[in-house]
Amino acid sequence: MPYIKKPAFETFRSQLIASGKPIAEKDIVPIQARIVTQLDTIRELLVQKARRLSHKDGLVEITATWVGLDASQKEAVAILKRSWPGAVFESSEEQFWVGDSEEAVLLNFAVRYPEDRYLTGRILVTF
Repeated sequence: MPYIKKPAFETFRSQLIASGKPIAEKDIVPIQARIVTQLDTIRELLVQKARRLSHKDGLVEITATWVGLDASQKEAVAILKRSWPGAVFESSEEQFWVGDSEEAVLLNFAVRYPEDRYLTGRILVTF
């Protein structure tokens, strides 16, 4: 599941949205739970909130706090790149972008599912 640069990610996400439909709400619930479980394996993160939105660019939004000893955005980005996505999305095509955003770190992801369905989301890590 590749990390890609922001322009390539934005292109991938916009193509998914333009050519498909969001996955069903009932299918988002277990995926969201797997995302939170994956984030819980990163000892430097404390997941605060997970919610579903109706916005096509981010159907799942998760907020977490960085509790690691090295409270730098660079370290947070490096750890997220290494740890994401684990087995969250199984064998679906997934791409993500992670980088600093003002005084936080933002991870955006987009996943292609069968039948032209997709899931998009973002994880905001604050310090």
